[in-house]
Amino acid sequence: MISEHFSKAIEKINSNDASGLQELIKSHDVEIDSEDEHGMTLLQHAAFKGKKEICQLLLDLGADANGGHHEHKYSSLHFAALSGNLDICQQLLQSGCKPDVINSVGRTAAQMAAFVGNHTVVSIINNFIPRSEIEHYTVAPNDQTEPKLPPAAAPALHKFVMQVNLHPIHLLLTIQKLPLLYDNLVKVKNVLEMLCANQMKRGREVNEILALKYHYLRFLVERMAKEQHQHSDKPILELLNQYVKAFLKQRPSDGFPEFMDNFIREAIRTFPFKETTIFRQLLVNLTKTKEESPLALNLLTSCINGQRGFQDDDACATCGQEKVASKCSICKSVQYCNRDCQKLHWSIHKKECDKLAKQFKNLEIKSQASETKAAADQETSK
Repeated sequence: MISEHFSKAIEKINSNDASGLQELIKSHDVEIDSEDEHGMTLLQHAAFKGKKEICQLLLDLGADANGGHHEHKYSSLHFAALSGNLDICQQLLQSGCKPDVINSVGRTAAQMAAFVGNHTVVSIINNFIPRSEIEHYTVAPNDQTEPKLPPAAAPALHKFVMQVNLHPIHLLLTIQKLPLLYDNLVKVKNVLEMLCANQMKRGREVNEILALKYHYLRFLVERMAKEQHQHSDKPILELLNQYVKAFLKQRPSDGFPEFMDNFIREAIRTFPFKETTIFRQLLVNLTKTKEESPLALNLLTSCINGQRGFQDDDACATCGQEKVASKCSICKSVQYCNRDCQKLHWSIHKKECDKLAKQFKNLEIKSQASETKAAADQETSK
């Protein structure tokens, strides 16, 4: 049976009363990592109920992100994943919560999130990388005078590797916004290569997913570094923009993004750890004909971000960023992140914009006619 003070603490969590909970803890009426009869801590209760401010308070006061002895072995991250709260998942991960802990049915937090349809949570967990992994390379080893990565470039590289959207155009546009990244392409490439190898040297904690992601990012950065070396007379931003346009090109016959698909296929094929399960699964799908196999980008994204039962139809036509609201003002059928993405895509979209605009207008006319008829029928029935 739980104590009266613990019950009061749960009430404070339920009502999102952060100051009241803080008073209870500071007065030592309830211990920060105390548990209820099911082995759930205050942090786990707050995570399950999606109380972001309460979770942050508990973590700031010293709550153990990996604490608790839940009867079914659910961690705080399991509960946050089930709640679908992205911010809490990130809070817990940044506080050292282990993503690979399994519950009594053998599922990780990401797998539980996928089971209940919280696919964005899966992406957040699978793509989380501690800042310390990057900062490790900003300190020069004892036998060297310079670090592998300039300290000032660490935040930029961390932002890059934390990207959930793996579309190459999105990644190139991200690089364009990070001068410390594109000014150090060779060093960034080398660090990504070491990060990839390190993920496969962790014994039982080997992370094939992150190793594949690091390799894919390295492959893209290496290609840009080669372009920079071969065309040293051109500004790097111009070279990056040329590659963006190359990825946008499609075959005139069927609109297939051949250059991008071949690029990603090559990135996957050059993954150095051929014995891994993730590589073998990808290889099986890649060896199918392009008519039978999904786009290589879809395969890669599914491996890293988790399988999804359906794809949201609200992605940017240029860079694949999801949940964007802006639409082409003419046809209202194609969506973009912003005007920059719309400008990049216009050379392709202008060929079909008028046709889509007519289709949209016809749908509007039919919809209005249907509404008018329904209203008339309703009046007649009266």
